[in-house]
Amino acid sequence: MAAPVAATSWNSWVPNAFTFLRVALVPIVLVLLAVGDELTTARWWAFIIFVAAALTDTVDGWVARRLGGVTAFGALADPLADKLLVVGTLASLALFGEIPWWIVAVISGREAIVTALRVVAVRRAGVVVSATVWGKLKTVSQIVAIAAVILPLTDGVLVDALLALAIGLTIISGADYLVRARTLVGRAALDARTGTA
Repeated sequence: MAAPVAATSWNSWVPNAFTFLRVALVPIVLVLLAVGDELTTARWWAFIIFVAAALTDTVDGWVARRLGGVTAFGALADPLADKLLVVGTLASLALFGEIPWWIVAVISGREAIVTALRVVAVRRAGVVVSATVWGKLKTVSQIVAIAAVILPLTDGVLVDALLALAIGLTIISGADYLVRARTLVGRAALDARTGTA
């Protein structure tokens, strides 16, 4: 992973614009889900826009690495945008009775804890705890599961299996993040005390 740099030039602004776009698309998806019963095509549009919003996560990371615009702000804002997309859509689906609220609680609880840890790690130790394969698998599984719920053609058994997989990976990746954050912050604190930073 490229080292974060200061967000002062256009090459860092461009990938961040994709992150902001992902956040801006969230309320559109929610509105489309809300009117899905009255407007049959709304459900399809919700699916298309949700998937497009999720794909911006891949685009902004690729652009940031390509342009050398990886920043500490982007490292924090990008996963936060993912969380807003996932939790916002899940909450909307739960509100309409399409998934149980406990799923929203598990996923949003994990995301809230990890987000708080990210902020604490940066502020106290200057450490950005980057995503690993577990975090990436978690995000993909959540996106696929939510897309399956939104998609009008998806079978209920398949949806349940995808949601179960997403929940499992959410818990595993959260535990992995807790361990790595503790290790990195502890190492940074030790380096600061010994003057080896």
